[in-house]
Amino acid sequence: MFQTTLKKEWLDTKRQGQALWLGGIAVLLLLLACLTGFKSHQSYQQAVIEVSQSEQLRWLNQGEKGPHSAAHYGIYVVKPTTPLAALDAGLQAYQGNVLRLEAHIRNDSMFRSAQDNLPMSRFGSLSPAFVLQVLLPLLIILIGYPLLAREREQGTLKQLLASGASPAKLFIAKCALLFAISCLFLLPVALFLLYSQVTSTEPHTLRSWLFLLFYLVYLLLWSLLTTTLSSLLPTARRALIALLTIWALTTLLLPKLAMNIATTIHPQGSGQAFQAKLESEVYTEARVEAIAKFKQQTLTQYDVSNVEDLPFDYAGAQLQFGEQYADKIFDRLFSARLAQLEAQSQSYQLAGMLTPFIAIQTLSMATAASDFTHQQAFENAAEQHRRLMQEVLNFNQRDHGHKADGHYTAGEELWQQIPKFAFQYPNFIRYSPHYVISLFSLSFWLIVLVLLSFFAIKKLRLEEQR
Repeated sequence: MFQTTLKKEWLDTKRQGQALWLGGIAVLLLLLACLTGFKSHQSYQQAVIEVSQSEQLRWLNQGEKGPHSAAHYGIYVVKPTTPLAALDAGLQAYQGNVLRLEAHIRNDSMFRSAQDNLPMSRFGSLSPAFVLQVLLPLLIILIGYPLLAREREQGTLKQLLASGASPAKLFIAKCALLFAISCLFLLPVALFLLYSQVTSTEPHTLRSWLFLLFYLVYLLLWSLLTTTLSSLLPTARRALIALLTIWALTTLLLPKLAMNIATTIHPQGSGQAFQAKLESEVYTEARVEAIAKFKQQTLTQYDVSNVEDLPFDYAGAQLQFGEQYADKIFDRLFSARLAQLEAQSQSYQLAGMLTPFIAIQTLSMATAASDFTHQQAFENAAEQHRRLMQEVLNFNQRDHGHKADGHYTAGEELWQQIPKFAFQYPNFIRYSPHYVISLFSLSFWLIVLVLLSFFAIKKLRLEEQR
């Protein structure tokens, strides 16, 4: 019975032709988005390799100079990306992808590509994530809104039920057909993920499977919603109006409203103001007093009256103390800002209880490693590398500076002691606590729509008895 119903619905959908035209347009858009995303990802990956190699050579070939001069000379590190970022670039254009590592200061990421774009260009971007999150639900609505409502209008629904068709099997067949059609559009995505797993030197198997799973659940939600409203509302026109209204609210209005509310409740100052605050809190009288106290403690420890009598170069020891003093302030201020940004993120995710779009958007960026949490992981790793650089250089100045006649200089032998910066995103499970709300929201919507589907099936049974 179920197979017969499913076959009948498939034949009806093919005869109408509407699904074929809409599907063809959606496939073309998705293929175009995947192609442009892949090209952009390849270009970025090549740039990461070239810039990283160039910076490493620049660092090694900087010539002979004092270790502290080398610390100020610094080095640039570039944020890597995952193959899934070709499908969902997320916040990459707004977060910056290059960090300068230098003495005395912790910099923010630079080169946000969104700053170089014209304002109107932000509305013209087409990504696979946009097609899957916004356009594909619209396609599901346009194909599925008349599935049951039009049969009710034409009188064929009552005939089907009267002839012995099971309301549950009829509902499930129509929903399964709609879901199967929507899943076809995930095939280009699945093929791309398979290709990336084969060709990438760092496969992200778990992230790829989760990416597909989350979108399968998202498409199932829209298939259930469309079939349910088509079953509950008396006419196809009312079903279409209701579904389009829900689509506009959940994908266009509510996410923007939720973000505005999150940034209003947890306001965040500008990057320039934050950097100014860093400098104002580091270079204070308290820092001067702390350095003076460190000097006195060092002289007392080695029982000497002048720094020239110490068995090491005091300048290097003082530089390292200054770095550690500043690091404590950096940790406090950056932790406070991180807590504020995390509060914004959690507040935005909480709005996923009102719209599944926010949940899938968050989880999609999370699996693609293109969200704020993964950006923070890169910046934290870069900061640890910066501190390692300063420690190696300052300790070298401390241990060897006093042995030199005049100004102490070092060369490539020292520069090679600092390892090349290499960052890989850890397993997704490590970051999962940041997305508990979104995971719960997606599950919540699935449960709600399944229960609503049972109600729709019950109404069909009542209609059968009339």
